[in-house]
Amino acid sequence: MKSSRRDFVKSAAFLGAALPSTPSFFINKSNPVKGSNRELMMEFMDKDSRSNHIPGGFFMHFNKKGDEAVKAHLDYYKATKMDFVKIQFDGMSLPLMPEIKQASDWYQMPIFKEDFFEPIVYIIRKLVKELKHDALILQTLYSPYQMAKQAVPWELLVKHVYEDPEAVSRGMKNVTLSILNFVQAGVKAGLDGFYTCAQGGETNRIADIQLFNRTIKNFDMLLYKEVNQLVQHNILHICDYDGNYVDFEKRFKDYPGQIVNVPLQADGKDFSLSDAYQIFNRPVMGGMDRHGVIANGTPEQVKKATEKVLAAAPAKTIISGNCTVAGTTPIENLRTAIEVAHRFRG
Repeated sequence: MKSSRRDFVKSAAFLGAALPSTPSFFINKSNPVKGSNRELMMEFMDKDSRSNHIPGGFFMHFNKKGDEAVKAHLDYYKATKMDFVKIQFDGMSLPLMPEIKQASDWYQMPIFKEDFFEPIVYIIRKLVKELKHDALILQTLYSPYQMAKQAVPWELLVKHVYEDPEAVSRGMKNVTLSILNFVQAGVKAGLDGFYTCAQGGETNRIADIQLFNRTIKNFDMLLYKEVNQLVQHNILHICDYDGNYVDFEKRFKDYPGQIVNVPLQADGKDFSLSDAYQIFNRPVMGGMDRHGVIANGTPEQVKKATEKVLAAAPAKTIISGNCTVAGTTPIENLRTAIEVAHRFRG
């Protein structure tokens, strides 16, 4: 089932997730506070800007809900001195669907409305109120594949894709519409953008490029193109948490996002920030192994490692991990890497 963006938008409107006729209605145009992280990040993300500021940001799962999650995000933002707020998606998942046993059962996948995502939207509202004057507020956004594998175990999902991609696509469309409901609720709550994740094309998942395009990329693109119509500050995250990729160019080069956060390897070889810039031709983010010196080194070791990464990186770089860092990672190490970035070409 090949969906066009126009058909997808019509489906969303029919199901009560109507998009605004003028997307800029959602875009925050307020003037940022002079010298704030918000101003610095907006200048950095402006493709015509000559800003020499190098931002930094690392992400950690807090596994908290409600006001405890709000406090954890606030404390972390202040302790690390990172340049923007990135809200985790902890504790929010689609319910298991044991009734999906074979590929033909994917038509049973429901569409979840905005109220289903209220626990995360509550956190968004609170953090927007507390920090939007100082920082861009970005929300983690799982892909349709990542959400689908919460409802159906990934092994079964992948098996069904190879058996009957058309049937799986019917369910993936409903998952995508559910996520769009969350996107719209989050934007109405004041988000500036999203940290959009891409997964599923790893060598141990759906390595077949045609099946990947049909059952995963098709829906990623439908969703993320709408995201980029609604808000203007988005980071594409190519996630290798579940496995490695043969290449990024064929799968992800045309994915939307003003910045791309990349893994450190492709096809078993090192993949640098400069390599990523050559492929994606946009600001890049990453460079630090989440399991490496940032997790178990001293601040002095982190300083040297960060300087080494930045010395070889493109001018438009955000220092970060290749994915979420462990909860045991010393905050001092994260703050050190960010402070080194701020001083590097400031």
